Amino acid sequence: MFKFSFDVDGAGGTPSAAEPQQQEPEQEQMSQNSQQGYECEKLELPENLRQGVVIERDNLHVFVASVDTLVEYINCLSLPVDYFSDDIQLAELDHSDLVPGMYEGGLKVWECTFDLGERMAEKAEYKKLFDKSTVLDLGCGSGILGIVAIKLGASKVAFQDYNKDVLERVTMKNYSLNCCAADDLQSSDQSDSAAVEFYSGDWGSFVDKVERQFDVILTSETIYNTKNYPKLLKLFREKLRPDGVVLLTSKTCYFGVGGGIRLFEKAMDEDGYFRYRTAWECDSGVLREILEIRVKSSSGGQQQQQQQLPGNVAARLLHRVWMLVKHTRYA
Repeated sequence: MFKFSFDVDGAGGTPSAAEPQQQEPEQEQMSQNSQQGYECEKLELPENLRQGVVIERDNLHVFVASVDTLVEYINCLSLPVDYFSDDIQLAELDHSDLVPGMYEGGLKVWECTFDLGERMAEKAEYKKLFDKSTVLDLGCGSGILGIVAIKLGASKVAFQDYNKDVLERVTMKNYSLNCCAADDLQSSDQSDSAAVEFYSGDWGSFVDKVERQFDVILTSETIYNTKNYPKLLKLFREKLRPDGVVLLTSKTCYFGVGGGIRLFEKAMDEDGYFRYRTAWECDSGVLREILEIRVKSSSGGQQQQQQQLPGNVAARLLHRVWMLVKHTRYA
């Protein structure tokens, strides 16, 4: 699956491929990692990446968020399998997008990322959210949403992903490629003044170790596992500023996994801390949505999350049920 055609210097150095067959992880260690999760770790951007990085075009994809907002990102299929740690190698050898508690799919750019990135760059009400704002790209993977936020004027962006390897070998390079001037071809409007941070590890550990709050939290396809909902809601409660917003994008339902928008809305209702609304939905092909999530007003005056006429609510629910049944084969 991986091609041996990728060679860039950067975080973590060049991995050794001398004995690739000895990289297969022990089952006992995998089980232990899955139960404990990885501790939050702040990672430093290497000095050479601060100066920008040049990557061959054949190893890149381009995301056109808008006419004037482009993001180049590494095609992870061009990376050799032994470029990564045991956890990611296991997922690759098993042809799996994720291994719960060990590898959470950070090398794949999921379609909902493009949905949210386009609306961030095109919609005036979203673009203004990022001017001089502090942003958390939660479960960032390739870092596309955080990079779009920088291009839209964010003053500080924290990139968080479960796997350290994903951050060091992909996210940091994508950030450097898009936001650090490597040559005169870089557009003058690309902001290299935004402060950036990188964090690996579990969400619960992130909450405990990172003290600051954020104006905007961006998160894409992170609600597929219902067991993680309590940790995710706690993170939103503690890391979102009272007047901030979470932009969450996800498939409406993850067949065979158990999570999805409706189940997460139910979890928010039970938690009682947030109000939310559906900002966008795609009702053809794979059903996908974007939620805007905000803290409820302390006065209770804004506890009208998605309160519409009962007839309209019923119609929307019936429509969504029908679309889910109709498009099950696309899951």
